[in-house]
Amino acid sequence: MQLLPPGDLERLTLVGNGGFGNVYRGESRKLSMKVALKVVKDGCGSNLEKLMKDLMKERDVMQKASNPYVLGLLGVYKKEEGSLLEHGLVMEYMPYNLRTLFDNIPDVPWALRTQILHQVVLGMNYLHSLDPPIIHRDLKPSNVLLNKHLDVKITDFGLSKIIGAPLSTEPSLAGTVSYIPPEAINNLNHQLSKSYDVYSFGILVWTVLSGKEPHSGTISVLIMLRVTDGQRPTLSVLDKYNDVKMVPKAKELMVRCWDHNADNRPSFHDCSEYTSVMCEDYQNEVKSAVRSVEDRLTNTNSSEQQAEPDLNAISTEMAAYLEDNVESQQLDLKAVGEDPKHPTVLETVGDTNKNKEGMSSPGDFWDKLVDVVKNSGGYTKITGQLNNEGVLSEEDQQKLNSSQNAKDFSDAAKAFGEKLTKKPEHVLPVLKAIFKI
Repeated sequence: MQLLPPGDLERLTLVGNGGFGNVYRGESRKLSMKVALKVVKDGCGSNLEKLMKDLMKERDVMQKASNPYVLGLLGVYKKEEGSLLEHGLVMEYMPYNLRTLFDNIPDVPWALRTQILHQVVLGMNYLHSLDPPIIHRDLKPSNVLLNKHLDVKITDFGLSKIIGAPLSTEPSLAGTVSYIPPEAINNLNHQLSKSYDVYSFGILVWTVLSGKEPHSGTISVLIMLRVTDGQRPTLSVLDKYNDVKMVPKAKELMVRCWDHNADNRPSFHDCSEYTSVMCEDYQNEVKSAVRSVEDRLTNTNSSEQQAEPDLNAISTEMAAYLEDNVESQQLDLKAVGEDPKHPTVLETVGDTNKNKEGMSSPGDFWDKLVDVVKNSGGYTKITGQLNNEGVLSEEDQQKLNSSQNAKDFSDAAKAFGEKLTKKPEHVLPVLKAIFKI
């Protein structure tokens, strides 16, 4: 595995973040191609040792798994700047994932949906056929990437386990709740098997057929309770597609995969017999389906890139808004967060609902500030930097990660708004730095 030198990666742009660190897209001089970089920084604190072990484990799994439908590892990355040390994995860059596909193209053609399911099955069957097998443990839409030609690449092996390998940590509930099988919820010490991923695939089939996320808006605890009682995503939302060819066969496979009894679930080899028949029935339609979606995605991306502003271009507007509104709220921006004796923003303006004539309420001020940031067009960059600066919590980071579509950042917006309202003295200095106020 080659080590890419520090200066090799150019034009790095943040595209995702979480408890592990950050993911960037960029270009490699040495490889002459676009790449994705997943990094862990020394600044991650006491959790750094675990994060580094997880990153190295993910590297080992990716090196072992080489398949057309599994994301490829191109190299490793190490950069030192003074006391700051970065370690990372360099991977193929994929422009889309299954979630962003449906966010941008709700009416994905059935021929393409069928091809996606078949390619996921082929990729997972490969992982399970290795000796020893690799169990993914986090198969979900955001971990099913798509290249520019909309072929599948399964990714994110941070939770993966190689059957037979010693566990480095105590047993725990890992993965995304809606995709975790009931036996793993009921028993943290359950014997990990291939049926774990098969269950997740069953839920994924429902997502591909419906275009929706399972159990959306339901709290995790309730999902776990209902799943262990035998409840699954509702079948009624799929009834309107019963006349679409191969949908009944896909539903049959789906129900078999999410069977409550793990022993009754098919293997991915068995699943491939279903999905190959489904693909054959659409073979004359898939090329035109892929081409039409490629064109629509290209047009969407072009529009978004043209509309994306430079943060510096809106600095003046943001500065003016803050300065114009600070005086009426009795807030000194320069003092916020710098003098421990200075009252916080909420202490200064947050105890009142008096609404004096001619002055908006403090709540209105913060709501408007959130709106200015959201409507600036640079919202994704702003929230990404707030995340990098440690302003947003791990829970907030997860909300940001789930907001893959630039048109749907409501969860991240709520996280940002709550943080700004509760602890503005932490947020405003970062905003000042971003907008050079």
